[in-house]
Amino acid sequence: MVRRSKKEEAPTRRPPDLRDVEELEHVADGALLGGRPLEDLLAESLDLGGQKISVLALSASLLQNVSFANCEIGSMRLRDVRLVNCDFSNATLRGFEATRVEFVDCRLMGMRAMECRWSSVLVENCDVRYAQFNDGQMRICECRGTTLGECDFRGADLDGTIFTHVMLHRADLTGAKLRGVDLRGADIEGITVRAEDVRGAVVTAAQAIELARLLGIVIK
Repeated sequence: MVRRSKKEEAPTRRPPDLRDVEELEHVADGALLGGRPLEDLLAESLDLGGQKISVLALSASLLQNVSFANCEIGSMRLRDVRLVNCDFSNATLRGFEATRVEFVDCRLMGMRAMECRWSSVLVENCDVRYAQFNDGQMRICECRGTTLGECDFRGADLDGTIFTHVMLHRADLTGAKLRGVDLRGADIEGITVRAEDVRGAVVTAAQAIELARLLGIVIK
């Protein structure tokens, strides 16, 4: 277990900086397809499934019940954004930068977000099975009550990320940076990982035994 002195306390995730809902501008789907940066908006109950979007750049905004399923987005940049009950199933999201973003009750199953750059992102009560985050950065993030079964985290930097009540069944963390990552709230059954990958990760005693078994270590 990694231990830090009071002077070296781990940084914590910061929530989005949003106005009250009543102060946000309500927009239609055309605004999200225009390719220009948008801020202080509310988008709800929109179906953009299957669209090719060149740029999606949002800040200080709330999206509710918006579907991006099967979308291909050339560049995606979110800052201070909350997404509730949104659908990114099987979407391809290139250049995905997210800072102080919350995904709540969202479908991210099969989402391809390779080489993403996330900081202070919350993923809560979401279905993220089979998603691809390989070679990405997910620093100081938090996953709660979420299914991440068979996700691809190969080569990802997960420094400071916390997993709470999370299913990581058969996820691939080969080459991931797990120093300071809190895995105590994750079910890690069947994960793929190397001995050098888990150095510095925070785990329970039971998880340590499970990891030893996965790595072929004999404990007597």
